[in-house]
Amino acid sequence: MSAIRTRRRRGTWIALAASVVALIAAAMLTLVGVDTLADSRVGQRAEGQGDDLPTQRLPYTPTALVGTIDDTGRLTSAVVLAIEPDGTGGSIVQLAASADANSGNTGVLMPLNSVLAVDGPDAFRFQAEVLTGVAFDVVELVDERRFTQLISPLGDLPVNMPIALYDASSGEQWPVGESAMPGSVAARAVTAVDPEIEDWLFEPGRGSIWQAIADRVGAGIGSAASVASDNDLPRPADLDAFLDRLFAGPVQHRSLSIQPIGADRIAEQLPGELVGAFGPGAVDAVSVHDRAEMLIVMGAVAPARVGAPLESPSFRVVMGFTDAELEAAGLTGSDVLRNAVDKLLFSKVNVVSVAQLPGSTVPEHSTFLVVDEGTIDGVRDQYSGAFGDEIEVRAAESAIEGIDIELILGLDFLQEVAANATADVSGSTEDDSADG
Repeated sequence: MSAIRTRRRRGTWIALAASVVALIAAAMLTLVGVDTLADSRVGQRAEGQGDDLPTQRLPYTPTALVGTIDDTGRLTSAVVLAIEPDGTGGSIVQLAASADANSGNTGVLMPLNSVLAVDGPDAFRFQAEVLTGVAFDVVELVDERRFTQLISPLGDLPVNMPIALYDASSGEQWPVGESAMPGSVAARAVTAVDPEIEDWLFEPGRGSIWQAIADRVGAGIGSAASVASDNDLPRPADLDAFLDRLFAGPVQHRSLSIQPIGADRIAEQLPGELVGAFGPGAVDAVSVHDRAEMLIVMGAVAPARVGAPLESPSFRVVMGFTDAELEAAGLTGSDVLRNAVDKLLFSKVNVVSVAQLPGSTVPEHSTFLVVDEGTIDGVRDQYSGAFGDEIEVRAAESAIEGIDIELILGLDFLQEVAANATADVSGSTEDDSADG
């Protein structure tokens, strides 16, 4: 069975396809120079192509969606949790409670907190899957008491609060600075809201709580043991079992960039049933996460869980640049990967896996390894000049389940991104910025 068809059968992706197609198409209107791959031969693999190749699979990573709620049921924070393939440790990926499920790329705004308030938990889960591109094994909304219970094995949390956090209902405040926060206090802080200000302003403070959880886990606590293979990894039945494994090894907290939506756009694009979801005097605040950044993060922490809703190829992006190479180019790994993923999204393909392998062999030219040899010419025509001065396209010697094309970024692509970044900086002026 082809990689595309195998992955497309998973989970909730038929239901999500229409939303994701719309937001990806709209998101890429600002990019130029790459034709759509969806209309080419690529993504229409002939039956049996590549089936004789040795095949490996991406490791399975259990995932959970956790939302914290205040005493009125309002969503205050949301995170995606992913466990490492060996069953211990993993990642906490923070989502803004006010994040639009469509990443701001359609004419309708669906902020997670308003969706939960109006349409309930099932709609919240669905829209979180649209936003992240990931299906979840476990979903739970936790109040202050439940949050305290869940993190109690960690003891006091080493919180470094970057902003002054304030809860309007209780009047409690948490000042800027470092403190050892008991679980009950951390629970009150992460569920704090002030309906009269934009909710996204609270995200740095909430993020400090999740970061402190990751820091407090350290090398791992609890009794959960690692497994030899993800095939042996039990699927967590509930959040308690999930956290038992997550806290059993090092945990990384990952935050995402946040861009607020302007009041005029909110007035035009927030559905009437979501307006005023939190009562009189509450601010209708909506924020967005960058779609490419979201896929980079999710494709790194849970590659086997990212869906492929489009009738086009599924890509894995590999970057092997070292920190020294990136620093010499004046770039970060995020700069390079976002540039690459944006280009792929513009050609309307599925980006389902992203691997950063510093120190691995980096080709001079970006290299496309295709499972179906019949698509080599189509890939070359599609991406020539888009990923460096030249590209190399050749048949893959092995296949990865769910992946049709593996893109290994080359040195000339790094140089091109650096050159364009320099041109953007040198070409900008203070007046231009003010006018924008």
